[in-house]
Amino acid sequence: MRGATGRIQVTSKANQMELNDASELSDVLLSLPALSSTPQDIVNTCLHRAKLTLSFVQAHPAIPLALQTCTSDIDTLTRHMLNLALYGKLNNYNDHFLQHIIAAHLATYYLAASNLASSNLAKASKNESISQKKALLTFINEHHLTLWRQIIALQKVLFTSQSIKHVGEVKLTSLQRICLVTSVFSYCTESHSRSSLLAFIAQRIPMMQRTFLHPIASLISIPLPGASVYVKAHPAIVIDIQKHHALVHSPSRKEDEKILWVKRNTLLAPKNLYLSFEDFTGQYQACENARSVKGEQSFLPATFPVQRPPSALLEIIDELQKADVDVPNLCQKVEKVPSFQQFLLFTASLDNRLKLPVTSLKQAILTYGLERVGDMLVQHALIERLTQHQYPLLAISKQFTSLACGIAAQLTSITKTKFTPQSAALVTTFLCAPLFTLPGLKVATKLPVSQKDYFQIGKAFKVKGVSSWHAISGELAENWHQSATWRAIIHQSGRRHAEVAASLQKEHAILQLSFGLAREYLFPLNARDAATDNTFDTLVKSVALKNEDIRCVMERLGEYLFCPLNLHE
Repeated sequence: MRGATGRIQVTSKANQMELNDASELSDVLLSLPALSSTPQDIVNTCLHRAKLTLSFVQAHPAIPLALQTCTSDIDTLTRHMLNLALYGKLNNYNDHFLQHIIAAHLATYYLAASNLASSNLAKASKNESISQKKALLTFINEHHLTLWRQIIALQKVLFTSQSIKHVGEVKLTSLQRICLVTSVFSYCTESHSRSSLLAFIAQRIPMMQRTFLHPIASLISIPLPGASVYVKAHPAIVIDIQKHHALVHSPSRKEDEKILWVKRNTLLAPKNLYLSFEDFTGQYQACENARSVKGEQSFLPATFPVQRPPSALLEIIDELQKADVDVPNLCQKVEKVPSFQQFLLFTASLDNRLKLPVTSLKQAILTYGLERVGDMLVQHALIERLTQHQYPLLAISKQFTSLACGIAAQLTSITKTKFTPQSAALVTTFLCAPLFTLPGLKVATKLPVSQKDYFQIGKAFKVKGVSSWHAISGELAENWHQSATWRAIIHQSGRRHAEVAASLQKEHAILQLSFGLAREYLFPLNARDAATDNTFDTLVKSVALKNEDIRCVMERLGEYLFCPLNLHE
């Protein structure tokens, strides 16, 4: 658990995260925690070993890919954990969320293994094992590790081929079903083909949960590492794959062409023939130097840093900050990023009075004006980066952010402030960013909303962290090159309204109202307490609004008030 301490008994090589071989990882994963380990030690050990697994898969994706098809003597637990890490990464799961899923699997395995071992122990040792299990479960409950409880509940079938009989159970949560699907592809492939397993599973799970199967299905139709293929009529073995290219070893070619990168669409695989995993790993290690290339995208989905903006966006911002903006040159810079261009054309088509489709980027930019276009592009890029990974609270966090930004923009349109509707939405997005970045919220299954003081941004959610809410938002805004005024507003968002500088009180009121109203409408209470009601009245008075204005704003934002399904609940 983040911030927890405890000594972890693994090899020094593992502690340095330098695992380069599946057998080394297997040794680490299979070593049971000592009977004397405290619950916190066990949880930390599982989390550390899960992080090792994720680091290994990130560094060597060819290994779990090869295990999809190659026969191997490697233990089933290691195969299972590698599959879990691979499928999670291919589905763009957040690393912290995925780390907890793998760690919970390891804890479940250790509990099952200790139960089996205790049956052959002396009575005193057996009692000690039972006490350790009870203490671990108590620790998990006390620390609200809901994900762990869901996975431990599958203990009897999670590590056997019996998982296939339960994968379609109606009572399963989305997380439990994902775990059982991974189990099926880890323990049932010896007796069934992957395509038949996929067809069997797809018919039995809810449609909205089938997205997890998409990358697994894509692996069936391509030559994976270890596959025997032909490259320009020469037989070869696939050693590694990237997004568009594959590294192959072709012994029949000339000496300087035996190991080469080729386009994946040139590989021919008339038959599904694969090396044994042990033979493949030998060739994989022998090609270490050839595997190190730059410029190509990894087979695993790309991850983009949240703490800094895209370089293309910085070029656009620099262009917008010039005294005389060259609009044609600005258009060229925007066109280099297809998602920016599509976003501006789409929004301009919706926002013009006649709702006519806008096909000219110059027209889209002039629709909003240069200042507003900059704010819109920064917000678009920030949202893209904040939401690039999946985790249980992503849907509700996106909805809260969209609603809060909508309220801020609407309130700004009917008041006189330093904000434009676009800049108000942008600053609100920075203030909502901790919902997407705080590690504790990556593994929670319910958003921890406050029942009081929720018109104060720092108190709208009950979260614990080293830094305050506004400090996290402010640091992110600085890294994204926001103006000193916007950073000052964010910095003062953690204060009560009476403590804010007079020059920023209107902007402060709009942000507090946006947060509080989004909290109130998505998670309604029967009535506000007196202190919250007084705060609301103070904020509304500060920007000269009436309750009727608030009602009209919320009516216009009715589309944001649907209840998203929490697929991981």
